[in-house]
Amino acid sequence: MQNIREKLRNALSNERTRMLWVETELARVPANSLILDAGCGSQQYRRFCSHLSYRGQDFGQYEADITDGFASGLGGVSGYKYGALDYVGDIWNIHEQDSTFDAVLCTEVFEHIPYPTETLFEFSRLIKPKGTLILTLPSNCLRHMDPYYFYSGFFNRYIEKFLGEAGFEIEKLEPVGDYYSWLAAEVARSMNTHGLFAKIILLPALLWFMGRRKTASSINTLCMGYHVVAKRMAG
Repeated sequence: MQNIREKLRNALSNERTRMLWVETELARVPANSLILDAGCGSQQYRRFCSHLSYRGQDFGQYEADITDGFASGLGGVSGYKYGALDYVGDIWNIHEQDSTFDAVLCTEVFEHIPYPTETLFEFSRLIKPKGTLILTLPSNCLRHMDPYYFYSGFFNRYIEKFLGEAGFEIEKLEPVGDYYSWLAAEVARSMNTHGLFAKIILLPALLWFMGRRKTASSINTLCMGYHVVAKRMAG
C-alpha cells in the first residue's frame, strides 16, 4: 500500500521530476565552478553540488506558513530549517561583486519574491559572461509559505521577455505538466483534505484526468511550471 501511495504521489506532483532535472543540470556544470544557490532555503540541492564550490543565499526570515489553507503543506511547516547561509538579505540585492559566479541555481523561489524581474537583472550582474542560470518556477500554484507569497505563477512569455532583457540567452525552456495533470493534482488534493464522500465522488474524475494525454493545447492552456537553462550573454 505504501508503494502504491508513493507512486500515486509522484504521478500527481512535479517535485520528483524537478529533483531529477535539477540533479542532471547541476551535473553538467563544470567541476570547481562557483555556484550560488539563490533563495536556497533548506539547501535540498546542495548534495548535487559536491563537484562545485557552493554558496547559499536567502533572506532567512521564513518560519512557518500563517495560512490555514489546503496548500499549507507545500512548505509551511513550523520550525523551518535553513542551511548554512553565505549571503543573508534580499535576493534582488545581493552584496557581491559583478561577474562573481560561474552559475546560479534558483528553484521555486520567484513566487515568493516581490521583485522577480529585478532579481533576473541581479542574476545577470552576478553571473560571469557565458555563465549558467538554472531556474525553475511555477506557472500556477496555490498560496503557500505565507506571508512571503506574492505571485501564483509565471508563464513562458514572461520568461522569454525578461530573461532576454536581462541579457540571457535561453537554452532550455521546458513546461512541466499540463492542464489535465494540474486538474488531477487539485482533485487529489480535494480528496485528501475532505471526507469519504468526497473521495468516492471525485475518484472517477481523478482517474479521467490522470488518463488524459498531453497535447500542445493542454500545455499552452496551463502547466505546473517551467524548467529553464539560460546562458549569460557576453558583452
